[in-house]
Amino acid sequence: MDLPYTLYKYMPLSAYSLASLTNNTIWLAKPASFNDPFDCAITLDRKKYKESVMHAVTVAIERAQSEGLRREHLLDIWPGDAEAFETFRVSLLEKIQNIGICSFSAVPNHMLMWSHYANHHRGFCVEYDCSEETKLRKLAQEVQYRDEVPSLSAADFMPQNGEEAFDALWLTKAKCWSYEQEWRIMVSEGDKAYTAPSAILSVTFGARMSTSDRVMITAALRHQPNVQFKEAILKEGEFFIEIVDI
Repeated sequence: MDLPYTLYKYMPLSAYSLASLTNNTIWLAKPASFNDPFDCAITLDRKKYKESVMHAVTVAIERAQSEGLRREHLLDIWPGDAEAFETFRVSLLEKIQNIGICSFSAVPNHMLMWSHYANHHRGFCVEYDCSEETKLRKLAQEVQYRDEVPSLSAADFMPQNGEEAFDALWLTKAKCWSYEQEWRIMVSEGDKAYTAPSAILSVTFGARMSTSDRVMITAALRHQPNVQFKEAILKEGEFFIEIVDI
């Protein structure tokens, strides 16, 4: 899917979400808080232990030859055993669990998204500008939905292989989540608020949002007069949510 020119974030109404509107921030969460326990839990495939060790030995031999070391010094460079492999595997998982991720969707009217992420249609959906030259467009990356977990070895994380292996760790989800049409941005340190990467274009009130809650959101955005307000309507006679201007 091509990156759309707007991205959406479904949110429940809370002190934190109101503060994000007022302060123009977004929250980048650590994966431990995600509702999918498989999300960002991918690490090295233990079935590829031998492949990883053989790669490490090859690298060590090449380094030894370039530095004029004897083969008996190789163990000082890389132990090449199960313990070293497991240490690397665990450290990789720990690293990915400490990153910060903010998720967006390409669609503003998905029933399950409104139910799961916007407090059963009582929350709201923020539309962010993702046009050319915005920071969001530069940072956003598409989530890949797959039937199988990527099988990675230590060799996949060598510099010459680019960032594909690391991207697989935080941009891969099970295919059953594909309805979310998710795009993500990532930072190295999670559970922190960061300045929003683009301007808010609109806010859509959920179909069950009360009038008083709508007033609070409107007040939180009073310093952004260009933000458009919309509402989600349950279309009569159809299983469909219609987004209309207010």
